[in-house]
Amino acid sequence: MAFASKFRRMLFFASCVALGASASSSGCIATSTIEFEPEENFPPSIISQSNAEFPLDEIGQINLVDLPPPEEPAEMPLEVIIRDPNFEQTLEYRIFLDPPPPSEPEFPIQQGFIEPTGFLERPRTFAISYDELDPGECHKIDLIVVGRFLSDTVELRPPEEEGDVDLATWWVEVTNAQFPDITRECR
Repeated sequence: MAFASKFRRMLFFASCVALGASASSSGCIATSTIEFEPEENFPPSIISQSNAEFPLDEIGQINLVDLPPPEEPAEMPLEVIIRDPNFEQTLEYRIFLDPPPPSEPEFPIQQGFIEPTGFLERPRTFAISYDELDPGECHKIDLIVVGRFLSDTVELRPPEEEGDVDLATWWVEVTNAQFPDITRECR
C-alpha cells in the first residue's frame, strides 16, 4: 500500500509540473512591455528615367514654333523615378517654376501625393504646360519630394522631418518666332 500512496503523490506532482509548464509556455503572462524601435525613415531620391525627353543633367530646349499637333498636349514631361526604401510610405511633392523676387512669396504650380507602390522605385511623369513657360527665357523648374511638408502656408519647401527630402531641378530654354534668342539666361 505504501507504493500506491507514493504513486498517487508522484502522479499529483507530475500533473502540477505539467500544468505549470503548460501555463508558462503559452505566453499569456507578460511582466514587462516590449518596445520596438520605429522603422527608420529614409529620405526619397529623384533620378531621371533612362529615356527621359528632358533629363536632369542637361539644359532642355523647347521651340514653341514646332508645337505638336493640336490633338496632343503641349506639355513638358518631367519623367522621373522616385526611390524610397520605405515602400509603404505616401510621399508628398511640390513643383515650383522660376523663383520669385526675394520680397515676394513663392507658390507651387503643382502639388500632391505619390502613393506607395510596394517597390523601391516609383516611376512618375509630371507635366508642365507650355503656356506656363514664357519664350525668350531660361526657366528653372524644381521638383521637391518629401515624406511630409512642414507647412502649407508659410515656408512651402522644408520637410517636416529634417533631411527627409530630395530636390530635382530642370533648366529649360524656351524660344518662339517672336523670341528666337534667350534674353534671360539660366541662373
